[in-house]
Amino acid sequence: MKHWFFGPIISARIQFFRYVFVGGSSAVVNLVAYGVLTEALHLHYLFAAFLGYVLGFLWNYITSVLWVFTSRHPRHKEALLLIGITVGGLLWTEIILYLFVEYVHLHHFLAMILTLWIVLFWNFGMRKRFVFH
Repeated sequence: MKHWFFGPIISARIQFFRYVFVGGSSAVVNLVAYGVLTEALHLHYLFAAFLGYVLGFLWNYITSVLWVFTSRHPRHKEALLLIGITVGGLLWTEIILYLFVEYVHLHHFLAMILTLWIVLFWNFGMRKRFVFH
């Protein structure tokens, strides 16, 4: 059980577990920011989603590099790839969130939670395939 949290990653299952853990903590950062921005500061839900996503991404990137993935590229190339993937994830977030709120008529916070779960698979898959080992 120790290798699930500490030491080198020895399987894709452990890597995915760690990514889900990191993604979960990133989701908490994202959702707390989203909640504060929409409920306390009364920002529009799509703008709040953008800001929350950026904060969640920063947390995710730092913890992913330190704990989940091993880079296969120089840092500048890695950064460019991650920016592209992040923009894609942000676009998916905004589109799915909008559809859930405006067409499915979900409360914006519930819609954000569902959206985060959907976009998690995009982010992991794209990072694993193109950026990290």
